[in-house]
Amino acid sequence: MTGNGDGGIVSTGGVPAEPVFVLCGGRTGSTLLRFLLDAHPDLACPPETNVPALCGQLATVWSLIEGAPLAQERGDEPPNIPDAAITGVRETMDRMIGSYLVRRGKKRYCDKSLGTARFSLLMTRIWPETKFICVYRHPMDVIASGMEACPWGLNGYGFDAYIAETPGNSVHALARFWLDNAGVISMAQKQFADRCHAVRYEDLVEDPQAVADGIFEFLGVDPVPGIAQACFAGERERFGPADYKIWHTSQITSDSVGRGWTIPAGLIGPQVLAAINELCTQLGYLQIDESWGTADKPADLRVTMSGEDDSPEAADIAAIPAFPVLAGDPGFAAFLGERMETGLSRVSDDFGRRWSPCAEDTFLVVAEPDSGNGPGARWRVDLKARTITLAQGTHGEEEPDTSWDIIALASVWEGLITGRRNMSVELRRHNLRYCEQDEASPVIADTRVGMLADFLGLTSWGQAMQDRRVQNANGTSKRAPVVAAAAPEGAGQ
Repeated sequence: MTGNGDGGIVSTGGVPAEPVFVLCGGRTGSTLLRFLLDAHPDLACPPETNVPALCGQLATVWSLIEGAPLAQERGDEPPNIPDAAITGVRETMDRMIGSYLVRRGKKRYCDKSLGTARFSLLMTRIWPETKFICVYRHPMDVIASGMEACPWGLNGYGFDAYIAETPGNSVHALARFWLDNAGVISMAQKQFADRCHAVRYEDLVEDPQAVADGIFEFLGVDPVPGIAQACFAGERERFGPADYKIWHTSQITSDSVGRGWTIPAGLIGPQVLAAINELCTQLGYLQIDESWGTADKPADLRVTMSGEDDSPEAADIAAIPAFPVLAGDPGFAAFLGERMETGLSRVSDDFGRRWSPCAEDTFLVVAEPDSGNGPGARWRVDLKARTITLAQGTHGEEEPDTSWDIIALASVWEGLITGRRNMSVELRRHNLRYCEQDEASPVIADTRVGMLADFLGLTSWGQAMQDRRVQNANGTSKRAPVVAAAAPEGAGQ
């Protein structure tokens, strides 16, 4: 093989050029990146092949045949892989990869397989000039995507071992999954900094052309204008493992960014959360704190990185405010304001007797926009004064003085009011989020949610909650409260 100053894509004697490996975890947008790479006229990136894992298996077998000592743990790489084994693995892989490149009419092989980062050292021994593309995504969006991909239980994508340890807490399991995968990719990036290029999913969907141009420059190949459209052409190999979501996609959008805002961060164990936040800081992501999911959705999940950083893109991260400055115009959720005005007219002495001791509460009702990351509509309801005012403060800036908040997307509020959604289901899915400031008891939390339903005219729910509250007070019912508390690390939920 000979180089030509363009990343080594020229090969001689039938030997393929050095391959490119995408270091990624599941649900990070790696399939979209695969489509972009494969759309380049010089690059071929097939569906997941597990080539790195295959190389690891071959290296183990070859080392055994060569008489080298093997790892004590089954599945680990041998501590010392002989040069003969490395040469043999490369010859085997080059033959297979070369045949594939000829068939595709391409010059350089790219591999996108989950879990490749743990084989990165072996890949550099087999292909000394290989390069890596390190893919990251905000952890809460990975959690949301994982739960969406596995609605009937976490399986595949590498999730199985994590959910097996905490079978009742999918959020904690996926948080640990992200931490392990992003952590090993970050370590590989630091170890092989000169041959790594970092890509964040949020950057990719915001400006795919700019991100693709940066990748192609790193690989030493020509840029391709219009690559974001070309990648969805019919000749792409679309039907690889886990590629189902992209089969009918025709354009790149940022709609999936921020979906993790509704994930209850309280279900993540404190030690895991601390480690996640430390890594988020290194990667230029917004940390997950006690305000997660309870304030207006962040304007961006990316933040300015301070100090020195090993990532090549550190200098390119723009300064983006974490939260919008002012609360939004309630126009997109005017129906909710109108319903609350109607509810206020029904607040009476009888209402107060039904919902004592919460009938004089002051609380905040927030409707978030369904599209985009703009500020939400916020109303401060003072039942004692019997007033509703538009709240102008946002997270960290003149928060209204309230005892509790209730937050949902505008579409969720609309579904509740029209009867198309079930309040209990939305609470348990955390699409409707109850947040308290005073650490009230579960009975008080139940009462507040029931009172809100009565206030909004959801009479069946309100009556059921009132009946249940009376039963609890009389000692005739022992059912658990509807507002689920955050579980400690490892606990079932």
